[in-house]
Amino acid sequence: MSKSLILYFSQGGTTARVAESIADGLRAAGHQVDLCNMKDERPQDIDGYDLLGIGFPVYYYRPPFNVTDYVNSLPGLDGLPVFVFVLHGTYRGDAGTVVRSALARRGAQEVGYFRARGGDYYLAYLKQGYLFSPDHPTAEELAEAEVFGQKVAARLAGREYTRPKDDEPPAAVYRLERFLVNRWLANQVYTRLFRVKAKECTACGLCMKLCPTGNITERRGGLPVWGRHCLLCLSCEMKCPTEAIVSPVSWPLFQPFTIYNVRQASRDPSLDHVRVKHSRGRTERL
Repeated sequence: MSKSLILYFSQGGTTARVAESIADGLRAAGHQVDLCNMKDERPQDIDGYDLLGIGFPVYYYRPPFNVTDYVNSLPGLDGLPVFVFVLHGTYRGDAGTVVRSALARRGAQEVGYFRARGGDYYLAYLKQGYLFSPDHPTAEELAEAEVFGQKVAARLAGREYTRPKDDEPPAAVYRLERFLVNRWLANQVYTRLFRVKAKECTACGLCMKLCPTGNITERRGGLPVWGRHCLLCLSCEMKCPTEAIVSPVSWPLFQPFTIYNVRQASRDPSLDHVRVKHSRGRTERL
């Protein structure tokens, strides 16, 4: 029996649902499948596995930093079959290509690439009153993910695989936005500039519990302090029940990008959205 590992990063659960559906497809073909969410578990050793899958949501038109760190830490893969799956709320850019190319450089053999939409709970868009790709992944997309798992199993058994073309890089304005939230700026500049309104903070610790990298710790008085391993996921600010946290992404510097992105996406007939109100850590549809 072939043994497969699906390693993924999921904060809100949408990527996890796609991972489970792909696993169902592999299991239907007789595979033993282990799943590992990087949010909750340390990535497992890939020794002993016949297949590796890597899945993630698109952040700022690129993979999350922790996903690229993991892929770049892998040893030579010596022809190990791999597949990649990505979720995106608006435009995915070339996030999938980044990971696929990195795996190829390590000697992996690609046997599948899957894309699906996921609800875009990005705080800047929610503050503008927009939730893109609500209710995604849909039942149809999850069924497609299960079929994808079956196809991957068939390719391992010898069926021919034609590698899909690389995704196109994002438009220039999105590349500029991506540059402004690059790794160095995120961890050497922005992570030092998260601000806590002491009068509003109740020291509930929710931000520390939600942080997927353990980047937030407690200082004297119970107030949070940020380290240098921030993904800029903004979960801390988005879920704060007293709106005590203000991140650099909420600065006026980023407002033109947010307004442009929302305008473009809300007018795109290929994307669906709903109007929402985000307040005190909760997002409600209007």
